[in-house]
Amino acid sequence: MGKGYEAPYEVRELEKLINDFTYTNGLQVITVFQDFLRYIIHGFSIPGTPPLTDWPYTKEQNKIFAEMLSAWIRIMDTQIKRHGWYDALGDLFMALTSQRGQQQKGQFFTPAHITELMSKIAMGHNESTPQNPTVHDPTAGSGRLLLAAKADRPRSYLVGWDIDYTCCLMCVCNFLINSCVGEVVCIDTLRMDNFRGAWLVNEAYYRTGLPSIRWLNEQEYRLFKQADIPPYVHFLDQERYDNYFKMRNTWETLMSLFHEEPKPDKSA
Repeated sequence: MGKGYEAPYEVRELEKLINDFTYTNGLQVITVFQDFLRYIIHGFSIPGTPPLTDWPYTKEQNKIFAEMLSAWIRIMDTQIKRHGWYDALGDLFMALTSQRGQQQKGQFFTPAHITELMSKIAMGHNESTPQNPTVHDPTAGSGRLLLAAKADRPRSYLVGWDIDYTCCLMCVCNFLINSCVGEVVCIDTLRMDNFRGAWLVNEAYYRTGLPSIRWLNEQEYRLFKQADIPPYVHFLDQERYDNYFKMRNTWETLMSLFHEEPKPDKSA
């Protein structure tokens, strides 16, 4: 049997915390990893988000999750300053799931230098390229290609879809900490079914400077898409954002005057 994927040195502090916690409590490593992702997402979710009713851990165990979060933030702060973007979670996931005894196979993500090359080919650098492009990835994985696109064009609106729920959670967390603005959807992109949730990430970041996550069910996500908000609106400051919607409301009111239903002819 092969040794499997070995986590890079930069993430080994977090890898050790997860492995030690898993061993001490007799848990499955992939379960702990996924719950760590849920811990991050819930911690940065907008006010009013329902609590995690199925959270199985004690107060003492939650302290270890807080240590994991602190370690992840330290790693990301250092590596983003060095490289512009970073995906610690993807490397960690590949290492944890390739350990002996793990049954999850086939989740190996594109190396960073390849995603950067793909981004430069796809995004281009010419005058016709939009300043606020929308970049889609229907098999987003942990979001690496989208992170590279954002680093190449910082005000890109990112849309990541994937059928794997854990991959979507990683992508959400990566968007959050890499200051990306966009959405992540858990769905089968071949059949366009099996919707399991959508997350809007950092939708108010450029207006407030605050990272945030908002979870949507299928109906809420459909309504969000029907609103048809242009990507550049997410990158406006609060005053310009408010002015945009005032202008939009005024225009809709004006246009409605030209589309009034004809009144019935009572003389007939």
